[in-house]
Amino acid sequence: MHRIGINIILGAALLSMLSLPGFAQEANRFTISLKLNLNSGQFSGQVIASRRYPKDFSYTSPTTSGLGQAPGGVPIKIQPVDKLTFAYRIWVDSDGNRSLDNDTPQVVAPNSSITIQVVRRLSDGRRLLLPYTINYSREPDQNGQPRELFLWSPHYRAEGSLKIKNCEALFVLLDLSSDGQFDAEDSARGTNIGLDRDGDGRIWGADEYLKGEQIIEYCGEAFLINSFAIDGTAITLTKTDLQVPKLGSQLPAFSLTTLEGTKLESKDLRNKVHLLDFWASWCKPCVEKFSLVKKLADEFKDSVSIIAINVDEADRLPLGQQIIKDHRLPWPHVMSGRGEADPLWKMFGAMGGNRLMIPLYVLVDSEGRLTYAGNGGEGLLDLRNEIEKLLEKGK
Repeated sequence: MHRIGINIILGAALLSMLSLPGFAQEANRFTISLKLNLNSGQFSGQVIASRRYPKDFSYTSPTTSGLGQAPGGVPIKIQPVDKLTFAYRIWVDSDGNRSLDNDTPQVVAPNSSITIQVVRRLSDGRRLLLPYTINYSREPDQNGQPRELFLWSPHYRAEGSLKIKNCEALFVLLDLSSDGQFDAEDSARGTNIGLDRDGDGRIWGADEYLKGEQIIEYCGEAFLINSFAIDGTAITLTKTDLQVPKLGSQLPAFSLTTLEGTKLESKDLRNKVHLLDFWASWCKPCVEKFSLVKKLADEFKDSVSIIAINVDEADRLPLGQQIIKDHRLPWPHVMSGRGEADPLWKMFGAMGGNRLMIPLYVLVDSEGRLTYAGNGGEGLLDLRNEIEKLLEKGK
């Protein structure tokens, strides 16, 4: 097995790797105090039960008919009231004793919701009483048959203020896993950070929702999340010199080491179009599109060079290497094994409003300028069009 690695050089400021958790100096860290807002609904939830007629209920981890679990292992039971109103009685283990014997059911009608209080046990042994909303919708599906759906979502979030220079903004931490804890699982599920950039008092719009691993740019500075309290009472940020590259700008300075041990420097990515293909072994669309990338490579072989950059965690690298062999991918491959902690991925993964989503294709023109960052479009048609534009421009 080849030795794999990645070296990032972003000027003198990155030589000390101040931006990375575990490498940061204390002077670059600061903590924001947060407070739980127990009256704030969340934009997303998790399905705890669903039904399409004439089929019976399908519950998360069912044990007996009508009995299941909400996120975090909370026992629940959902039973119909009658066949006329389509209402349901819902029991929830509110006191955290792992039983429904002492819990009084609430009735929920179609297209309405109820809020319940639940005792949650944190991993450190503490307990919190937190509110949750159960939303019950009953709508026709694409075939006109009624579909019933029950969603479970937190009715709380952690809030504080991010103060930088003369700027101040509402800073929000979400419990996307709905298990009562603020941890890395929330970030793994999606955008668990909110930043009120426009000062309107709410978190709204794509640029105000971030994943926890992203570079947070605000008021002319950039930060990475170092850690946060599991109960949502604090979050620690670290100042970083990492910046998200802008379309139209020059490729930032960095060097990569391929699986074969070849060193690639960004200053050498000139004189032809270069395609950076960010992918992971667990990303089905990434792997499925390799055949389309190979077609592009064959069609533009004299004008376009491809570099594949894997963003797997270390334990998945063998699978990633096997995929490379199985698909016979001839271009250079970089595999750091650092996942979303990889500085290169933190930079490029947030380009063009992308929030560390893959597949991500980045185009660099013959003069080293960034010209495209996106998912390539249906059948990679958008990516193909951008390549053709660059080649036509270069004639």
